[in-house]
Amino acid sequence: MTRRSLAMPRMFAALLCLVPAWALGQEAVGTLVGTPRVINTSPGDQMDPHVSGEWVVYTNQPARDVSEIRYHHLPTGVDLPIPTGGGLDSLADIQGAQVVFTRTRLTDATNHVYRFDARLGGLAEELAPRPGTDRRTPTVGGHTVAWQDVALGDSALSPEIHVYNQDTQALTRLTADASVDRTPAVSEDGRAVVWSKCATSVDGCDIWAARELPAGYQIRQLTGAEGEETQPDTNGQVVVYVSRAWVHGVLESDIAWTSLEGGEAHRLSLPGTDTNPSISGPLIAFEHWDAASPAPNYDIHLYDLRTQRIYRLTETPANESLSDISFGADGQVRLTWAMRQNGEYNVYAYEFRLPVNCHEAPGTQSAQTVCATPGNRQLLGVLQVTSSAGQPVPVSTPISGQGTGVVCVDNGHGGPAASSGWVWLGEGVAVDPHDFTRVPAGVARKVPLQGSCPLSAQAQGPEGGSFRVRLYGPRVCEMAAQDATFQPTEVRQGEKLRSEHLGIRFARAGGSRYFVRAGDESGVAWR
Repeated sequence: MTRRSLAMPRMFAALLCLVPAWALGQEAVGTLVGTPRVINTSPGDQMDPHVSGEWVVYTNQPARDVSEIRYHHLPTGVDLPIPTGGGLDSLADIQGAQVVFTRTRLTDATNHVYRFDARLGGLAEELAPRPGTDRRTPTVGGHTVAWQDVALGDSALSPEIHVYNQDTQALTRLTADASVDRTPAVSEDGRAVVWSKCATSVDGCDIWAARELPAGYQIRQLTGAEGEETQPDTNGQVVVYVSRAWVHGVLESDIAWTSLEGGEAHRLSLPGTDTNPSISGPLIAFEHWDAASPAPNYDIHLYDLRTQRIYRLTETPANESLSDISFGADGQVRLTWAMRQNGEYNVYAYEFRLPVNCHEAPGTQSAQTVCATPGNRQLLGVLQVTSSAGQPVPVSTPISGQGTGVVCVDNGHGGPAASSGWVWLGEGVAVDPHDFTRVPAGVARKVPLQGSCPLSAQAQGPEGGSFRVRLYGPRVCEMAAQDATFQPTEVRQGEKLRSEHLGIRFARAGGSRYFVRAGDESGVAWR
């Protein structure tokens, strides 16, 4: 993944937790549970983060004349620098434990591409050294590293795309023209490369792709004159990009995608500006600017191609940008971004899981059944309450959830049973003293949830009477199968958002195509 932009912690808006009674029968679908993480907030700028599995890499600039790449291991929190060798390092990408980045040599101000193994450590090595090159913005996937070389054209405004096969050590030039070829991205298996080809540095942009074949690369144009298409990324089957075009008389900047084999293009129609997409597996992460919000800024959004559900992952007064996403084979998803705070950029991450195979129909489990066997429902909050002499004092804990939850009161847990008590969810009463009279052993009750609020309880009656309160959220499908090290602390709800057809079959209809032999550094095209 090779997204280049900039980015914040997250906050929930204070919402009422209880909604009208008609919502009680609605089980939430598209529930996302996750945990935010701080990667680096030290003095200076930390920016341009990229993620693959358990690893995050980013550029660290603690001072104006210092620039290094750091690599961060999410499970352990270990965060280390790559030795710079006296240069200025920036613009890193990662796949697995492979790190690639740009190193600017201070002796001659030239730029070179280096490779580093985050598991082994040690020193970085330069890839395919050649005299007279100026290489930047490398990206890696599988055995392939791609970059742009700005020294091959007549000026730095005419960079060309190269790919390097780490297995065969073959260097291949994919482009050789006066166009501006930039922002390459490589699929995780290393067999597809996408980039943006522009007529000038500011316009005339289309998306191109190269498929690796046994003897070389088949290259084809994927978009045409329908708009300006930039910032591509690919998962090996789909290319996602920014499409800037007139739609129904309005100039829109939207997230769009199409198959690497060409065909119908799709876009997300959201009010405002969308930018900087990255894709991993079926998930697209991007930044969205909502001009209608009280404090307009870029927030991170997620779109699931399988379910056509969109999630808003950040919600702060600051801009989140330079996001990148990694979808693991185990279903674990990691996302990183940078955020500007107090005049400096910091790096954050978010780990989450999406529901899969969640087929329980609304209302099929009674509240009593959930309290006895919660299964794979997320435990949103727990309170232990004991009555004391004098004025009763409530205890409270913050919770956040959406959909239909279940409150479980276990009377007598932790001591003798309480004769009476209260449970509140936000400002609404979930359990009152009358419930203790009717069901002395405890209460099980469905409650509607909507956002963040306190879960509170108070025991009444003789001193020492105790009960426990458990609050469960909606089913989170196969979350129970995850390992115990993942402890989600936030809940996000998805909304259905169907993509629109752009009515374009440009690539299938015969966009420009050519073939380049593997190892050919001249850029000669074979039609």
